[in-house]
Amino acid sequence: MSYAARWEKLKKDFETSAGKPRPQLTVKVGFLGSFQKASGITPVLKEVDTALDKKQRAPLALAINKFMKVREDYTNLVSKESFKMDDLEVQKVYSTFLQGIAKITVDVQEDLKKLQETKVPGKVAVALLEIEGDVTATIAKAKKDLAKFAALEKKHSVIAKADAALKDTQKYTKASARTEYKDAREALASFKKNAKKCSDDLDKILSAEKSSADFTKAVTSFRDAMKAFSVVTRVDQQIQKLADAEKASTVG
Repeated sequence: MSYAARWEKLKKDFETSAGKPRPQLTVKVGFLGSFQKASGITPVLKEVDTALDKKQRAPLALAINKFMKVREDYTNLVSKESFKMDDLEVQKVYSTFLQGIAKITVDVQEDLKKLQETKVPGKVAVALLEIEGDVTATIAKAKKDLAKFAALEKKHSVIAKADAALKDTQKYTKASARTEYKDAREALASFKKNAKKCSDDLDKILSAEKSSADFTKAVTSFRDAMKAFSVVTRVDQQIQKLADAEKASTVG
């Protein structure tokens, strides 16, 4: 069964068991109120299916990154809603739904790993680290938080401070999909440095700009997220895995 078909079955099973429509993301539009929108999971899983059918590593890795981003937003919503349910049986339905999404997450990464091994026999495949999606989501949140402070954001080029780090994650994704261990490892090492530089640059903005407490709060949140990326353990672990795979490939 394709991933898009699995997702459709998950949704149908949820609505049948819960006796209600599945949770929908809500978007606020200024004074116009809010409206519901699709999770975005269906189109990205169709991209995953297409890349798998064509056995294309790089497009598959990029599609998986997109999936990680939309999946995170949606599962956060579902988790929050599940906590509001008083009926234990309905809570179980929510839990099963989340487990199904988690299983898709595991399986798509395993399929990428298998495709890498098939494309480059003898090489040690390393599962993709979904760092690009995480950074993209962080930047998107910062843009949303800073939307009310367009003049100050432009004055200090707040969002642009993360450009180098984001480009590093994009380089990593492409190199990892092609099992180019050295390039992937170097991209992650560069990412850590640029995430730290971004954090330091945002610190300077916080020191220089005192005109708005809300602006300061938004920048601080962005700074903290980028600082965390610079020291996150899973990035270090991935760098080591890539170094080990590079060494094993050279020895082989």
